[in-house]
Amino acid sequence: MEKIISFIRINKNNEEYTQNQAIGIAKYLHSNNLQLHNNVEIEINVPEDEEKISTLLTDCKRGCTILVYDLNVFGRTISSILDMLKNLLNGGVRIVSISQNLDLESKDDMLTKMILGIIGMTISLEKDLMSLRTKEALTAKKLDGMSLGKPKGTIQKSKFDKKRDKIEELLAVGLSVRKIAKLLGYNNHIGLNNYVKKRNIRELDDKAAS
Repeated sequence: MEKIISFIRINKNNEEYTQNQAIGIAKYLHSNNLQLHNNVEIEINVPEDEEKISTLLTDCKRGCTILVYDLNVFGRTISSILDMLKNLLNGGVRIVSISQNLDLESKDDMLTKMILGIIGMTISLEKDLMSLRTKEALTAKKLDGMSLGKPKGTIQKSKFDKKRDKIEELLAVGLSVRKIAKLLGYNNHIGLNNYVKKRNIRELDDKAAS
């Protein structure tokens, strides 16, 4: 007999949705006279917590069935949901979504392939629409005379920021940018040189020394 594992996505900021999942799953099990092998609950309150969902795979072996209230529990974006579905199906896991009335049996099942294809088309359409709307918004701003882009002189964050103190220290003792890049493990000394110039680090060191 196949093992049925339910997955509930818990969010403290949306307790109603969490409760709806539990109720929906309980009703489905009762109406179909199914026995639950295990219930997995993962708390996800911020985007970084999405990585926790991958732990779901550790308890899902080939031949298992994952029962969810809807496919939205697998991610915040359609793309991340599709990736999770493919990973599970490639591992021989069946996926049942109650509210969407979907039964994704296997990666080789024709209906499953069609559903995944539709989801993939949705992602492509979503990206195209986002690109189009962005271009329209930028064009509208240009026509209104607004200046686009970052203000002149804006300094962006850089990978060199975390070692700035060390960079300043080595510059102060007379080392070249090329040698500093090599000492600190940076392959591109040109990038470091641009970083030093844009932030006037040499001039600041000279002022501090005088």
